Amino acid sequence: MPTRFSVYFHHLRTHSVPYKSPICTLLLNALFATSPYRRVVATQATSVRMSVSSVAVDVGPTFGAAFVGLVAGATLFGVTLLQTYEYYKRYPSDHVLLKTLVACLTILDTLHLFFCGRTIYWYLVSNFGDFDNLDKTTWSMALQTDFNGIIGMAVEFFFARRVWIMSHNWFLTSVICVLATIHFTLGILFTVESFILGEFSKFKSLTWITCTGLGCAAAADIIIALSMCIYLSKKRTGIDRTDSLVTTLMIYSINTGLLTSIIATISVVLFAIMPLNFVWLCFFWILGKCYVNSLLASLNSRKGLRSKVYASAVSLSRSRAIQDLSFREEPILLKKVSPTTALAVAVETTTEYRTDSFQREEQSPKDTKRLDNWASESSRTDKSSV
Repeated sequence: MPTRFSVYFHHLRTHSVPYKSPICTLLLNALFATSPYRRVVATQATSVRMSVSSVAVDVGPTFGAAFVGLVAGATLFGVTLLQTYEYYKRYPSDHVLLKTLVACLTILDTLHLFFCGRTIYWYLVSNFGDFDNLDKTTWSMALQTDFNGIIGMAVEFFFARRVWIMSHNWFLTSVICVLATIHFTLGILFTVESFILGEFSKFKSLTWITCTGLGCAAAADIIIALSMCIYLSKKRTGIDRTDSLVTTLMIYSINTGLLTSIIATISVVLFAIMPLNFVWLCFFWILGKCYVNSLLASLNSRKGLRSKVYASAVSLSRSRAIQDLSFREEPILLKKVSPTTALAVAVETTTEYRTDSFQREEQSPKDTKRLDNWASESSRTDKSSV
């Protein structure tokens, strides 16, 4: 403990005005250097520096992980903008509802990135060095959850409609829609509880909300991928070109639901294990970006898939026409035709499919070839064969 003498001289050294001459200052500094009070002040300063350094180390798994998620989300947002531009460029005649859906998802994704960036800026820039605010919840941190919930529900409803078109199974479609709605509803509940609690240290009580909501999202994505694969596998015809197209569609379906379900599952596990840091938030912030990009990728791939479908249908029709002409069991009797007569053979194929523009489209391409002097040449062949 410091003596009264040392405390008195420390007070004179720091606060007393009459003793500001150089000689008095040197004398007081010498007395303070030999007093035990100096060691007490040095010990307190060292403890303060150690506590500050320990707080700085703890920022890594919290706001450091959130910053990594922000950078990854910004990268995926660039992909979203590119795919949105390609969609409006390739499909200007799509239904207005589908165009509106793409525009709304892009706007929501932009707002989510803005809220995430504002959150990081508020904690690490505006309140730099204020360690008391690191445990407080700001409004942008609480509201960013709702944007991911709306995006996830809209995308899952879109793919649930595709499952309905392929299967006409009301029960399966209803299960997907219910799971997507639970995900969105619990996201709103998480936002409300975040405002009520006000501190990240109390987020452990929200474990069941986060795990249930993201678990429902992962379950809906898995059901969508599996159901589309099952119903696509029933469309196999035994023809190599058609079966390869079905396999391509199955791969697209698996990739669409697999990535989002994996990210949602990782977020659930990390929040259940470590609810007091933001490692789970790193994956949650890129979940909405993956939902938007999966929908845009499926829309932008339609033109390539349609060309494959049309090529397969035309090839199948032509091969059947050739078989009908070449492998007749009954003999063909041809009358003699004048050389000037020309015979036209027309092969017509009709391909019917459903598109994402909420309409049924039919295309009837005609492939017509004229064979000049075919009758005269065929008659010569028949005479030589007889």
